[in-house]
Formats: sequence, structure tokens, C-alpha cells
Amino acid sequence: MKSRIALISVVCLLAFLGSSACATKKYARNRINERITPLENRTGELEETSRRNTQDIGRISQDITDVRGRADRAQVQADAAIARAEEASTRASSVEQSLSDIRANLDRYALQDTAKVNFKFDSFELTPETQSALDRLASQIKDRSNFILEIEGFADGKGTDQYNNELTAKRADAVRRYMAEHHNIPLFRMHVIGLGKVRPVADNSTEEGRAQNRRVEIRLLTRNANTATAKTQTQSSS
Repeated sequence: MKSRIALISVVCLLAFLGSSACATKKYARNRINERITPLENRTGELEETSRRNTQDIGRISQDITDVRGRADRAQVQADAAIARAEEASTRASSVEQSLSDIRANLDRYALQDTAKVNFKFDSFELTPETQSALDRLASQIKDRSNFILEIEGFADGKGTDQYNNELTAKRADAVRRYMAEHHNIPLFRMHVIGLGKVRPVADNSTEEGRAQNRRVEIRLLTRNANTATAKTQTQSSS
């Protein structure tokens, strides 16, 4: 009897211990799950944040590349603009120097020859007679480094001042273009101006007079021979 009671007691004790062990395991699993679940959730959030950051970094990198590309293109355009400005400045300096030389030497020039060519009404086209007169004047240019041409355009009394100023400028420019194309005269040696209806040489009330006023006057000025000789001698002695 006593041994039966002892056996029963042992069985009950083992059952109690087994039940306690199961409860402890369940409790441990629950505690672990309570800790793991927030960590898993946090890990997911961090992964999503990392993914978004990676996308943002990619977009920023592309934006930086685009900005650099635009900056490079802008720099190229700026360099080209600077080069054009420097080229224009060089040309302007050259022209200014040429003009300065002309202004400094104007008093050394004397009138050598003149020519007058006429135009049809409301026209700035050169006629064969006009071209022959210009050819004759060009043949008088012996020293091509010591001359200038003054070319002045005029009109008759018909039409407005503005229209005649423009027309006479075209007439003077037509003469300059012919001298440049057919006689290789440098443009900087020719000075043109359209003076409109001023300084008529005949009566504008008649057709004959108006025909005479529709004209371009050209003056060939050459440097004084003594001055040119003195300059040459000075250069030789130096």
C-alpha cells in the first residue's frame, strides 16, 4: 500500500514537472515572439527606407549629371562668346588704328583728280558710261598705298529728304562696290556718304537740271609726294 502511494506520488510529481516545463517553453516562445516581431517590423521599415534612399540617391546622381552637362554646355557657349568678343575687339582695334592713321595723315593729302557720274531717275544702277568714268579715275591711282577716295551721292529735288538720303547712299555705295570689285581698291580707302538733295549743281525745276543733280562725285586724294619721300627716307635711315 505504501509503495503504491509512493508510486502515485512520483507520477504526480513528474506530471507536475512536465506541465511546468511546457508552460515555461510556451512563455519563453511568447516572450521571444514579442521581441522578434517588432524587430522584424523595424527591419522591414529600414529596408523600405533604404530602398527609397537608394532611389533618391539615384535621382540626385542623375540630376547632378544633368546639371554638370548643362554647366559644361554653358561653359562652351561662354568660351565661344568670349572668343568672338576678343575677335571683334581685335578687329575694332585694327579698324580704329587704320582710322587714326587716316585722320593723322589727312592734312598730307592733296586733290589729284575728280570724276562725276550720273544716274537715271529713282535708280542707283551704274551705266556703261558711269563704269568707263570710274575706270578712268582708277587708272590715275599709281601708288596704291598713298591715296583715298571721297565718294558723295546726290539727288534731284523730287521726293522726301529721308528717301533721297537713302537713295544717294545707295548710289555712293554702288560706286564703292564697283571700285572694290573691278579695281581691288580696299574699302578702308573709300569714304562714302549720301547727301540727298543738298548742293545741287543745276536748276531742279527743269528735267535737264534734275538729271545733272542725280550724281555721285568722286575725289581722288593722294599723299603729298614730298611727305611720302621724307617718310621713306626716315624709315631707311632708321
